[in-house]
Order: sequence, then structure tokens, then C-alpha cells
Amino acid sequence: KDQKRPPPPADKAKLNAWRSKRGLSQAESMNLYVAECDRQQRVYGFKPTQQTTTASAASSSTVSPGGTPTNTPAAEGQTSNVLRTPRGLAAIPLLCAAAAESRTAYLTRLKSTSVSNGWWAKQEPLCADPGTIFAAPENMIIHLASGAERISLSIDPEVVPLPLTVVQSFFWPLHNILLSIWILLIFICTLIGSIIITTKTILMGTKRTGISLNSLFLEEINPSAKAANALCASHQALSVRLVGLTLMPLVTICDVASGTVRTTGILSGAILFVIAGITTWWYWICVLPWLAFASTCFVVFVCGGCFALIELAGV
Repeated sequence: KDQKRPPPPADKAKLNAWRSKRGLSQAESMNLYVAECDRQQRVYGFKPTQQTTTASAASSSTVSPGGTPTNTPAAEGQTSNVLRTPRGLAAIPLLCAAAAESRTAYLTRLKSTSVSNGWWAKQEPLCADPGTIFAAPENMIIHLASGAERISLSIDPEVVPLPLTVVQSFFWPLHNILLSIWILLIFICTLIGSIIITTKTILMGTKRTGISLNSLFLEEINPSAKAANALCASHQALSVRLVGLTLMPLVTICDVASGTVRTTGILSGAILFVIAGITTWWYWICVLPWLAFASTCFVVFVCGGCFALIELAGV
């Protein structure tokens, strides 16, 4: 009873963030502040004025409701939790909404989008700090999709004797499948991160890691199962539902581990979660990436051409 309780994860994260900036001069602090403001303006843009908001509300009745969100909340809530992976889980609904964008809404959006203001160009990794090696898989998806988007926005009619909407229809399935692969990657990174943190907490204890097993189940494991289950809902896009089906093993692992927690205790459930995650490594590291690559090839060489022909025929 007399032992001092460890600080909550939110307070610990804020304290660590403050300590990392300790010792900076006033000039250095100002430069870092200005750089962060510039980064957020590039990623998130500016708050729309009243006239812009009114115009957007007026035009929303004629545009398909399945529009693409402006950006994913890459830095939102970053200091609210010592764990990093919930940042990716929080963006899943936005990415699902983006994947549900119809071809008509996609073409309409691109008409008012400049080459330097593409949606993919504003995105940044969600499961790792940008610029680190751990963000490489997400950066690869973002750069590939951003390059395809840039091509679809900068086609010269004199070079490609086709209407611009035909080329953009060709890239629309690639846009959707890359969004779905990004969602899949977020769940894989969340699972791997949860296994690592759970293992460290079991071996080293809560005092050393600053994270309790209860908080891991509440903030990582259970939300992962719930979010993966939501991908199979009837209102989701077909590509997102397929991702949900591939994540059913994750739902099973999380549900069985949570059930073990309720029956035999938190330590047994945590150990079961780690063992189940490690023994199924081949599925997360080998099978799912191969399926993602195969689906991307199918979309590029089959679906893209079909939708381009549909747009060319005016159907």
C-alpha cells in the first residue's frame, strides 16, 4: 500500500516529451516550433473559412458521400499515450472511408486537385516516427500511391491521346487497393508492437516498462480485435472487407487471450497472446505480404484496364 504507483501512461509520455527538449536555447526552441508549424500546415492545411465551409456544405448534397478524408491523423494524440500503435488504429475509420470512395467521387475530387496538393502527398506513417527505418513499409506504400496520383494529375494530353478521366480511372483501383494494404499493414505493425511490448512487460515488469498488462489489453489488444471485426461490416468497401477476412486469425488470437484473462488471470492471457502471435509469424510476415503483392498486381494489370475501358466507353 505504501509503494508509489507508477504514473499514468499519458503523464509519463508528456514527461518524456518534456525531458527530450530540456536544455534547448530560446533560439533553438523557436526554430523547432516554426518547423513543426510548417510541417502541420503542409500535412493538415488551414482551417476553412466560413464561406468555404458553407460552400462545402452546399456541394456535399451533389457529391457522393463516400469522399476521401483530407488526411489521416498522423500526429493526433501522439503524446496522449506512451504506446505508438493506437495512433494507427485510430486512423482505420478514416482510411476505410477513403477506400469507400466511388469512382465518380474520385474523378470529381481529382478535378479540383492540383499536382502539388494530392491526398497521398499529405500522408505520413502512422505506426512509426517519420524518417525512421521502422516507417519504411508505410513510406513505400505512401510513395507508390503518391507517385501514381501525381501521374494521374499531370498527364499531358499531347503525350497520352486519352481523356484525363480514362487515365485516372485506370489508377482508381490501385488507389483503393493501396489504402487496403495500408490498413492491413497497420494491423500487422500493431500486432508485432503489442507482442514486443507485452513480452518486455512480462519479463521486466510494469515499473521498468511503464506499461501494465491491463493497459495493453485495454488500449492495444482488445481495440485491435474490435477494429478488425468492424472491417467486415456490410457498409465497408469490398477491398476493406477482404482485409477483414484475412485478419480473422488476429481476432481469434485477441479474443482467446481476452477470454483467458477473464478466466485464469492477466498473466496467463498475456503469455497466451505472445505465444499465439509468435507461432503464427509466418502468416503475418510471409502469407499476408504475398497476398498484398498478388492483389496489387491483379489490380494493376486487370482491374485498372477494365475501369479505364468503362470510362472510355462512357458507361
